[in-house]
Amino acid sequence: MIRRSLILTALVSLFSLNSFSSFSLEIGAGFHIGNLGFTHERTSDQTGFDGSNYPWGLSLYGTQPIADNFILNSGFYMDPILRNTVYTIFTYRERFFSIGVGPFFGPFNSKTSLLKSGISTSVRIELPGVAFLSFRADSSIGGRLTQDGDYIQERSDASIGYYVRNAICSLNLLTRKYTQKTTSGEVIDSTIEYSFKTDIFQKNIPYKVLLTFGYRKTSKTFIENNASVSHTLGSILVNTRIDVELTTFLKFIVDLENSIYTFGQDELLGISNPGPGGYLFNLNAGFSIDVDKLSNRLAGGT
Repeated sequence: MIRRSLILTALVSLFSLNSFSSFSLEIGAGFHIGNLGFTHERTSDQTGFDGSNYPWGLSLYGTQPIADNFILNSGFYMDPILRNTVYTIFTYRERFFSIGVGPFFGPFNSKTSLLKSGISTSVRIELPGVAFLSFRADSSIGGRLTQDGDYIQERSDASIGYYVRNAICSLNLLTRKYTQKTTSGEVIDSTIEYSFKTDIFQKNIPYKVLLTFGYRKTSKTFIENNASVSHTLGSILVNTRIDVELTTFLKFIVDLENSIYTFGQDELLGISNPGPGGYLFNLNAGFSIDVDKLSNRLAGGT
């Protein structure tokens, strides 16, 4: 019931963006599933990992210019680390830079804290066609965890990239952290990921490919009685994402994250390539729709 309520709320929010009728609205949805990570219910005494659980989640998002230099981005995500998140970012763009800010929320992640508020900020500096530097941070407001169920969500994403013929290359650092108060202490879910990405495209070709090579450290830390226990997996990853324009208004997206080698650290030391057949993965699939182009098609336009 909670998931249905979240999805309905997100849909209402996204379609309300269309009130800015003079600008094009793009909306999208996605589904993800995988076994490369820990379940939310994991406890400190579970010192094994077999990759037999497949948590899943949904995402809904929308993008719409609201003026010549202003863009509104809004979305709802069920993230494996951060749980439920909702954000809205207003971005001001110029030729060489852009800056964004907006509210960030964590809805229905805890029975005692139904809505956690926060803020999202982003900055991008760019030499068009040459290089860019970008940074985004999402964080809950308030740093004290006073009662069971209280939590803090934190996310940061930094990239530096450059342009080559028919490709954009970048070095990236992504961190996510979810800290929750429990009756016995605190539980911290976190990831840190280093990656090199190559976004390959060609003019007049209806698809593009994003290749990612990276290393991710995924941890679940239990702090109890002034002592901490960490369950950690290190993974060497190769990701392939393909965006295909099926029509002028509809795009299909599939992103497969493969673990080439995963090994245990801390309390999981000695574990090597767990999972069915030694295979761990995360799969994301979805679509996006250009609402204006769809409306023109339905109206008999081009």
